[in-house]
Formats: sequence, structure tokens, C-alpha cells
Amino acid sequence: MLVQEKNIKGFNILELIVVLAIIGVISASAYPKFSSWKKGREVRTDALKVKKVFEGINAQVQRGQFAFVQVLIGVNDDNVIFTTRGMKTDTLAQKINNGDSAWNTTISSRCDMTTPDYWDVDGSEVNDIEVQSITFEDITTNLAGDSAVCFSKNARWFSGAGDLLSGTGNDSVVDESLIICKRDGDNTCVLSASGEPADTEDNLMYSLDWTRFGEITLDKWSSKSSEWVLQ
Repeated sequence: MLVQEKNIKGFNILELIVVLAIIGVISASAYPKFSSWKKGREVRTDALKVKKVFEGINAQVQRGQFAFVQVLIGVNDDNVIFTTRGMKTDTLAQKINNGDSAWNTTISSRCDMTTPDYWDVDGSEVNDIEVQSITFEDITTNLAGDSAVCFSKNARWFSGAGDLLSGTGNDSVVDESLIICKRDGDNTCVLSASGEPADTEDNLMYSLDWTRFGEITLDKWSSKSSEWVLQ
């Protein structure tokens, strides 16, 4: 008995072209959403890393490893660098007890960004569990130049430098927030006069906030509710 030969057909050229065209249309429509999702994940990941930098150095203060610490924010055309530094208890005591030291002059003299050997341990020279230096190329901040904020265990020596210090002399006020956003053509995050994103539809902007006691929080701008939402 003869077995009937099966009628097996593959795709012809026209059918293959149609299938590929459909796949192309679907991919093209899905790519913007995927790209936006990917960009959002990258910014969030970097913002969380910055938060950990602040939390990490403040943890060293609470453990007594350092008596006075700094987060230095280096602002460049193509990246932003977060570096932590620490000062030992003995070094801090010498500065406090030295009447001729600029330390005792004003709040703006303490969070030094440039003096060589001012800090006992510098993350730009030694990168370990105590201090570190991390370079970010995909995000930027609202700072126009190099800036810093400094913390101590009892909050007494809370101070700042650069764009994180407002006013002069004894009237100086340390800023307690930093804006983080996607680096997208601009070297700084663009804000309105009220401190909100200039583009209120921008959902890739974060606000890192701290207190003089080293409490660190992170908020994300929500265009839907037009407010900062705690993360």
C-alpha cells in the first residue's frame, strides 16, 4: 500500500517579507518604551549609589572610625565624582584646640576641599571600605562647580563648601539637598525658582536630602502628582 505523500509547504518570499515587516513595526513601537525604561533604571541605580556614598561615610562617623568626614562632589564636563574623606579624632582635637587655626574662625573654613593633607584619609588616594571615590558618567547634579558637605558625630561641626554653602562668614548656611538627574546634553540639572524640575514632565530627577545628624533620604520627582516622592 502506498503512503500518501504529505503536502508540506514553507514560507514563500512574500509571506516572509510580511512577517518581518510586522516584527519590525512591533519592535519600533516597543523600543521607545524600552529605552525610556532602561534610562530610568540607570538613573535610579546611580542615584541609589550616591545615597550609599553618603550613608557609608556617615556610618564611619557613628562607628568612631572618624570624628569628621566629607563628601566631595567634583563637577566636570563629562562626569561627576563623589569622593569621601575622613579626619581622625586626634587631628580634629588639634584643630579645635589651636586658637590660630582657621577652623575656629567661621563655618566656611572647616569643610576644606583643597588643602593638601587636611584629611587623614582621602578616597581619591585610598579606595576601601572606609572611604571611596566613584565616577558617574550618566548622571549630573544641580551644582555648577566642585562642592562639599561635612558631617561630625554630634552634628556640631556640620559644614559645607562651594555651591553647598550659602552666605558668608558666621551667616553661612549649609545646604541640605542635592539634585541628581540624567546627563542629557546639560551639565547641570535644570530647576525652576521653586526648586522643582524646569520640565515638570521629567521623571528622571532625584533629590538627595540630608540633615546635620547624617540622616539621608532620597526622593524622586513624580510628574503625575507634581511632587517629590520618597523612595
